[in-house]
Amino acid sequence: MTQSNLEFLQSLINVDSTNPPANENNVVQIFKQRCASRNIPFDITHLSDKRSNFSVTLKSEHPNASKLLLSGHTDTVKIGAQKWDYDPFKGDIAHGKLYGRGTTDMKSGLAALYLALESLIEENYEFKKDIEFLATAGEEVDSIGAEHYVKNANMDNVSAIIIAEPTTEKVAIGHKGALWIEVTLTGKTAHGAMPEQGINAVEGINKVIQLVNDLKDEWSEETAALGKSSISANMVNGGIQTNVIPDKCTLNVDIRTVTPNIHDKLYKQFNQRLTQIFADSNSPKVNSKILLDRATVLTDVDAEIIQKALDISEENDITGMAYYTDGSVLNPNSDIPTLIYGPGIETLAHQPNEYVEIAAFERSIDFFKALIKKYAT
Repeated sequence: MTQSNLEFLQSLINVDSTNPPANENNVVQIFKQRCASRNIPFDITHLSDKRSNFSVTLKSEHPNASKLLLSGHTDTVKIGAQKWDYDPFKGDIAHGKLYGRGTTDMKSGLAALYLALESLIEENYEFKKDIEFLATAGEEVDSIGAEHYVKNANMDNVSAIIIAEPTTEKVAIGHKGALWIEVTLTGKTAHGAMPEQGINAVEGINKVIQLVNDLKDEWSEETAALGKSSISANMVNGGIQTNVIPDKCTLNVDIRTVTPNIHDKLYKQFNQRLTQIFADSNSPKVNSKILLDRATVLTDVDAEIIQKALDISEENDITGMAYYTDGSVLNPNSDIPTLIYGPGIETLAHQPNEYVEIAAFERSIDFFKALIKKYAT
């Protein structure tokens, strides 16, 4: 790896693209300058003020060529209150590691994808498939970039996707889905000394928590790659003051799934159970809404992109990731074979003193280059 590759990654880390507000345009400008200096055509898709996607597309000479999509995001999570040992935006190097926010999640993977493709472009490789490098905005919050891409691009000819999220250089064939539901109970206020005159929404929320506990067993599923599903009650908000019977209470429920395409079914069943629980006339009124819906992504281990990745990595084992990615938006029905692979260490994501091992970053560039050649030529 030349020093310029590491400097390129450091320049990405130097940019504060924590989301919100993200300001991904500042990251996009670095990619723009890199491409312009090497005469590589690129596209910038403006999403809103200071926010955009960036892409580089190589068109194959073959008619009706399918597309290999290389994807990663440019935003990061915020720093947090805990003090860092290294400046999160300086890109310090120590003990063979590059420190900073986004080093693991996922600017190292994003840079490695781009640098692999850049190297192949400069070597004048001819591809049998179209190849597109896509750097999206907003994955850490609302996937605004991936949502815009899917609405405006043709996904029908995409034959495989590579997402460079952190996997500690393991071949991952998918990730869990996430379904977040907010349940709101509306009761009736009364004096705290006369509770029988009111309908207590806070006490009613105990029944929702009990439902969540019941569903932990009823909805339990497990797959070899993604592990176990889960459901948990994670945030409660209710009450006015100590001497007032509360007329409103909300509960946020976090569901993680390991089977694709079941979120509609689960949400319907959840609402049916809520309706049954609060059917009595003296019960609080119940309403629910979906706060977040990110699909489970799961690819057959025999898919070509997975098998070629295994050949290159010399790994026999496959894995799956607990976190979700833009793959939930790009590939919501798991129709497109999707590989998740990156140099970052997944347990360091969103942590203070986040880092990537420089040697892993080096290897991932070589890995992506070899995989693109093996799959698309």
